[in-house]
Amino acid sequence: MFMLSGWAPTLAYAQSQKHPSPKKTREVPFATVKARHAPGDTVAVVNGVVIRYADFMSIMSGYLKLFVARSKNDIVSDSLYTVIVDSAWDRAVTDIIIEGAIAKRKLEMSDAMVKDSLVAHPPDFLRRQFTDSLGAFHPEYMRAGLNDPRNDSIVHLILEGERERLETERLAKSVAPNKTGAERDRAFADWLTHAKRTADIDDRRTRFGFY
Repeated sequence: MFMLSGWAPTLAYAQSQKHPSPKKTREVPFATVKARHAPGDTVAVVNGVVIRYADFMSIMSGYLKLFVARSKNDIVSDSLYTVIVDSAWDRAVTDIIIEGAIAKRKLEMSDAMVKDSLVAHPPDFLRRQFTDSLGAFHPEYMRAGLNDPRNDSIVHLILEGERERLETERLAKSVAPNKTGAERDRAFADWLTHAKRTADIDDRRTRFGFY
């Protein structure tokens, strides 16, 4: 019997490359690092897209919780807190720029397209769910599981993660159509760096006590 229950997609968080200059460490209690602002307050506007306080704090909370889980400590230093803020900022800006480019180039993928890709090229954690005791993979059972309304909530999470990966891959191919592998990755990274540098950004983070 093949079940979707127990699927647990993981969210990968980018690691910041910024190394803050040495300064006196100030410890910040995890429970008090959130400034008190309305969820709808504007933290920034990137290429016309508003980053709301609640959305930015949601990204930051992911980094903070990751730190607490790894360190078993609910205290973060002032310098680490700055790195977390900058990591959340880079993630938010990157997502907006990539999503905007995908929409502009009409590279969006429907749920049906993402499901087709999953069935054709299932990641290991999905393949195992639909592989029998003899080692045979059953794509027909996987497709049935993806289309079963009882699995809608978990399937939605899986589709969104896969959609992001596939659409970003399509964007990379669009940016560097004549390159493959590492060369394409470098070309896409250069494109993204340039897109960030030339983006229309109204950064209001200092008004929220992040620095």
